[in-house]
Amino acid sequence: MSDFIYTFQKGFNYSQDGPGNRLVYHLSGCNMFCPWCSNPEGLKRTDNSQKRSINEIFDEILSCRTMFFDNGGVTFTGGEVSLQAEAVSTLFKMLKKEKISTCIETNASLKDTEKLIDVVDYMIADFKSPSKEVLKSVTGADIEIIKENLLKRAITKKYLLIRIPLINNFNTGEENARGFTEFFKELHEKSGSNNIYIEILTYHEYGKDKYKKENLEYNFSDGFVTQHQVDILKTELVKNNFKIIKT
Repeated sequence: MSDFIYTFQKGFNYSQDGPGNRLVYHLSGCNMFCPWCSNPEGLKRTDNSQKRSINEIFDEILSCRTMFFDNGGVTFTGGEVSLQAEAVSTLFKMLKKEKISTCIETNASLKDTEKLIDVVDYMIADFKSPSKEVLKSVTGADIEIIKENLLKRAITKKYLLIRIPLINNFNTGEENARGFTEFFKELHEKSGSNNIYIEILTYHEYGKDKYKKENLEYNFSDGFVTQHQVDILKTELVKNNFKIIKT
């Protein structure tokens, strides 16, 4: 078991990384290669990564607990948190004893995500495309592992927020809208959970300037979506009575 967690950034954020005011840790390393990634500094463990012990982070979180108002707590995001699932799971079990709320933001595409499913209070996961072939070719991810992890989480009946990053020429249009809907139907039917929420996130280039700092090229273009494209997906989801939220 690793006694260390590699991070590259931390800070407080309100409501967008789980409920309330939360201390957010960005972890280093990612298994996917999404061309629109907004955190390129977290794709690999570099000289910017901080190797920190579990106990060090635990003490730091405890020192911040007065800031966890409105049901806040701590969130681990990426990079991809599941690459360090064993260490993070150990930390979350320690935090649970202190009654500190925990949350992860994950791509859910690794088998090790399973180590976090039962121990984390809030899980926020991306579901980028309903197409196995498109998802694999563009991001490198296996959709079957993602589906398995989301189902395992849904079965626990604990909070699950699934985010769809809507991106032109990748996952827009009626066929994709139907594909997303069919998966969510299956997820609800197999899990019986009423604690599943969906959020649509539209493409942005907030992280584009970071690529220069990392000596990387931002090669993605024409990703912005229209309101009509958003409405196609939203209408399909609403028609099927899914819970859509905006954080």
